[in-house]
Amino acid sequence: MNYNTVLAKLLQVTKRNISQKELCEIIGIDKGTMSARATRNSKFKPEELKKIEKAFNVDLNNNIVNNNFIKIPVFGNVTASMGYGISVYDENQTGVYEISSKLAKDIGIVSGKTQMIFASGDSMYPTIEGGDSLLIDTSKKEVYDGRIYCVRIDGQLYAKRLQKIPPNTVKVISDNEKKYDPFYVDFSKNINFDFDVIGEIRWWGRVAR
Repeated sequence: MNYNTVLAKLLQVTKRNISQKELCEIIGIDKGTMSARATRNSKFKPEELKKIEKAFNVDLNNNIVNNNFIKIPVFGNVTASMGYGISVYDENQTGVYEISSKLAKDIGIVSGKTQMIFASGDSMYPTIEGGDSLLIDTSKKEVYDGRIYCVRIDGQLYAKRLQKIPPNTVKVISDNEKKYDPFYVDFSKNINFDFDVIGEIRWWGRVAR
């Protein structure tokens, strides 16, 4: 199946134009190769089509699109700490969670760019508790004041509220302010630790207990 046909079918599913960058990340090829494929309208390999189908919940060969539900990969052994940090020790997918397309639209998550992990610790209490499931949209990395994000600091994942302080500073906030102090990351200076926004946490939930 060629490039233009795949893009047309994906437009049906997502109601948006899928970028070459997204396809590169899903398939695992570089931007130059994808650009050349788009120019020539070249065909995707069978294994590449399977990756695309899995990411967007569509049967491309039979032109069957499931618009009612989207599939979200679950990483049951990946934890975002709300305390002093927990390393990502197993990034293997452990399951799939289906939610309705309407709910996905309502909470503003992007199909193929969202994953479920779990919270640990108490620094975001009472908003988020340890054991809560977290839906992270990895397409949403831009910091907006007061929203909660999954961030990586020195190889460890955290769930934190972020505040942008112009021009180059981000304030990292814990909701449990009595126990955890906020701190600042000034990107105008050379910081001596790794800091990256993985994505925005668009939804969190827990089993009644």
